Amino acid sequence: MSDEREERFEDLEDGPHELSILDRLDRVLASLPPGDPMRRDLLDLRSSIADQEETITEAGRMIGKLEEVIKKVTSPANRIGTFLGATSRDTAHIVVGGADYYCNVDPRIPLAKLKKGTRVLVNEAYVIVGDLGFETAGPVTKIAEVIGEDRLRVGSEHGTQSIVLERSSDLAGSALKSGDEVRVDPNYRMALEMLSSAKSHEHYLDEVPELPWERIGGQEAAIQAIKDAIELPILHVDLFQKFRHATPKGFLLYGPPGCGKTLIGKATAYNLTKQLREKTGAEMREYFMHIKGPEILNMWVGESERQVREVFATAREKRREGLMPFVFIDEAESILGTRRASRYSNILSTLVPMFCSEMDGIDSLNDVVIILASNRADLIDPAILRPGRIDRKIKVNRPNRAGARDIYRIYLTDDLPYDGVLAKEADHIGEAIARLIERFVEWQFARREENKFLEVTLRSGRKEIAYRSDLISGAIIASIVERAKAMAIKRAISTGFAEGISENDLRLAFNAEYAENDIFPASDVTEDWLKLIDYEPENVVKIAPVRPLGVDARSSSSGVI
Repeated sequence: MSDEREERFEDLEDGPHELSILDRLDRVLASLPPGDPMRRDLLDLRSSIADQEETITEAGRMIGKLEEVIKKVTSPANRIGTFLGATSRDTAHIVVGGADYYCNVDPRIPLAKLKKGTRVLVNEAYVIVGDLGFETAGPVTKIAEVIGEDRLRVGSEHGTQSIVLERSSDLAGSALKSGDEVRVDPNYRMALEMLSSAKSHEHYLDEVPELPWERIGGQEAAIQAIKDAIELPILHVDLFQKFRHATPKGFLLYGPPGCGKTLIGKATAYNLTKQLREKTGAEMREYFMHIKGPEILNMWVGESERQVREVFATAREKRREGLMPFVFIDEAESILGTRRASRYSNILSTLVPMFCSEMDGIDSLNDVVIILASNRADLIDPAILRPGRIDRKIKVNRPNRAGARDIYRIYLTDDLPYDGVLAKEADHIGEAIARLIERFVEWQFARREENKFLEVTLRSGRKEIAYRSDLISGAIIASIVERAKAMAIKRAISTGFAEGISENDLRLAFNAEYAENDIFPASDVTEDWLKLIDYEPENVVKIAPVRPLGVDARSSSSGVI
């Protein structure tokens, strides 16, 4: 019997070696006869082996998980860099933590699809193993200068160190300019995104109405000077080139307030653009940037200069877009003045040179038209007013009798309601209005006692009297007409009759205007009055209002509803 068992075991050993212990044991059990006493022992052994194999398998799985955890916690972290460009078919230029690397790229990453400025995943061997796309957050800065087609100079608004950035792929075709805000990658190498915020220069934009020169009254001399300065070089280009006569870059409008400097600036924009349209045949619109001088002043170092650069950069950009830019700077002495013109002398010491350098980059009024307006031209820095920069200085005078008549006629139109006397002359209403204006202007300019307004003491000791008509302006005339309209409306409401403007309304409005107008200083400070009178400041010692004003001014009512 024992010989037979040994033969069976030898047969099992000659079988396949890939069988597991349980499989072999099952084959041994199958070879035993049913009544064999070893069968029970082998069955118990099999059960024990099966339990041990299951335990060993579960232990193997747990060991594998532990090995994965240990590998994760002990492996070095992957770095994140910025892709700057491809150097060959298989290598790339990246920056990681401020350091540049030429590195290999995982073949599974298509190098041709990586964009400049995107984030890339870099392993411990500095091989690009992942494309993370563009960063969605990061520092924001303003462009100080556009350098070529792919570089930008940026810097802090407060004058700290400037940095040159490259454009990312998404900004390659964007029209960027000085003053725009861009988001930068954490390594400060790439400009990633132009922020879609409201453009800071748009609040300078001012509407230009239809303003032919005929709508400007009482300033024939100033208008003719502007026509000579801006229209002749455009209409007669060949002659100017033949004589090699330089075209101006800009001009200064100076004179007392309210006399139409801003209106003349807008009329210049309208008429020059109209002339260019007629000459070239191209559709062109004006871009009128109305800048108040004090708006540019800023306490932070470098901020005022940045705003000046932004203004000129915007003007140049609009010219490239086909618009005709006009930079109108009101109260120019506040930002372009001498040291005695403002208490911000430290700011002006850098602002004036910056403005000069920007003006030197302009060829002529065919690029950008610069118009300065000031009540005190003597306070503007001479470097601004030298030839080659602001070439023309044009005085905007107060209107004389003829000028005042023209301005009144602009505001007192034929379609307004007038009193009964004028209404009877409806067939010749234009002549009737002209006679009304003539009578009123003569009354207004009369050298009467009640019309005395200022006493001016000169350095020579002589005293002169300035009358109300010596301080008349287009703005005051417009206000007088509005006051007269208000009086006529109030009277029509109280009486119930459709009454119109009368000569008495104009006289009452004239007196009320000089008694209540805030344009005149309330004090005797000479410096404040020098902005309003046509005297050389160095010749004036004292200016004192004549008080009391006339009886008409004290007793009249403004008539404001």
